[in-house]
Amino acid sequence: MNSAPSTTADRPVTPPAAPDWPGQLVVFDGDCPLCRRSVHFILAHESHPVTGLVTLQSALGHRLGAHFDEDADDLDSMWLIRGGALYRDSDGLWRTAQSLKTPWSAAAGIRWLPASLRDGVYRWVGRYRKRLATDPGMGGAAASRLLSALNRVQCENLSLPETLADP
Repeated sequence: MNSAPSTTADRPVTPPAAPDWPGQLVVFDGDCPLCRRSVHFILAHESHPVTGLVTLQSALGHRLGAHFDEDADDLDSMWLIRGGALYRDSDGLWRTAQSLKTPWSAAAGIRWLPASLRDGVYRWVGRYRKRLATDPGMGGAAASRLLSALNRVQCENLSLPETLADP
C-alpha cells in the first residue's frame, strides 16, 4: 500500500491546555496504519484538545492494561480511558465520538444499535485493519500527544490511582 502521509496528519492541531489535559486516553496499536490514521482523525476533529495517546506496545500501555485486567499484547482493540474506566471495542468508539466536533460527534449515535452488531462490525474491521488504510506515521500532533508516563495530576484528571503515575 501507499505510505504517503495524510493531509489530516499534516493539519495543525490545537495543543492541549494544562491543567485539564489529558481528559481521556486513547490506547492503540502503534503498529497499525488504521489505528494511527484514526488517532490523527481524532486529534484533528476533537472539540477540545483533551486526548492523550498511549500505544499498547509501550510500558505505560502494559501498566494500564494490567490495571484494568486487559492484555495489552492482544492488539485487537483501541481502548478509551476516561473517568477511571476503560472502554473497548464499539463502546470506546462511540464514547470517543462524543469528544469530536459536529458533525463527527453524531457517530456517538451508534450506541443505540445492539452491542453484538456494533462489536461484530468492529471486530470485522479490526481483522482487516492493517490493509484498510495507508500509514500516516506518528509525526506532528500525534507525536506531541504520545505519552510514555503519567504524572499524579494526569492520573487525577483521568480518575486513575496515583500508583499508575511515575515517581
